[in-house]
Order: sequence, then structure tokens, then C-alpha cells
Amino acid sequence: MTRHHVATDKRGFTLLFAMAVLLIMSILSVAIFTLFASNIATEKMQTDAIRAHYVAQSGVDVAFGALLQDNKSLLTNYFDKAVTINVTPLTSQIVLDSGTADIVVSSYIDGTERWVLITSTGSLNASTVTQVSKLSFNIRYPQIKKWE
Repeated sequence: MTRHHVATDKRGFTLLFAMAVLLIMSILSVAIFTLFASNIATEKMQTDAIRAHYVAQSGVDVAFGALLQDNKSLLTNYFDKAVTINVTPLTSQIVLDSGTADIVVSSYIDGTERWVLITSTGSLNASTVTQVSKLSFNIRYPQIKKWE
């Protein structure tokens, strides 16, 4: 009859168990760090998009105000033409504290009426995020606005 010898020394098992626990904790730590870093990057991108939107919106507001100042002289002298005449777009750039707004003021014909289109592209100084705001309004009735 042969006898089998069963090992009863468990000191090596404790070392393997401790290493396995450390490995699992390390993997979880890396996963949590990656998740936090991803969330921070997403939050920064969203914040930059909101700020760029407001820069673009400011560009639209400045252009709209410029067209309506001085008894609408710029609006009527430059854009109030017959529907058969093409009007060259006006371009400008305004610099704000947090970024710039590139503004294009053009016109188009809808039916028998000329409409003015203000397109403003807002970009931040320290980001690649840009946002575009567009406002159209009737040349004869500037209070009638369409946002795109």
C-alpha cells in the first residue's frame, strides 16, 4: 500500500493571496483614476462649449446692435437693396476677454423679402472648441428674428 503525502504548510498560500489582492486593488485603482480623468476631460469640453457659445452669441448681439444703431443707417444703406441685387457680405472680428467672435453679415432673399443673416463663430483663447450662432431678420422688420 502506498501512502500519499498531503502538504499542510500554508505559508506560501498566504503570500499568493496577498499578491492577488494587491493586483486586484491596483487594477481597480487604475480603472477609477481613468474614469475620473475621463470625467474631468468631458466636463472641461462641455464648459468650453458653453463658453464658446456665449462668445458666438456676443458676436451676434454686437453685429445686430451695430446694424440698428444710428437710426439703422448701416442696415438701410448697405442691405436695403432691390431683391435682384447681390450684396457683398460684411466681415469682422471682435476680441473678448475669453476668446474671439468671427462675424459674417450677409443677406438672402426669401420670397419677395430680403433677410439679413448674422453668423458668428465663437472660439476660446485656450481651447479648440468653437460654436456657431446664427440670426436672421427681415430687413424691413428687424424685430422679426429667426435663430438657427
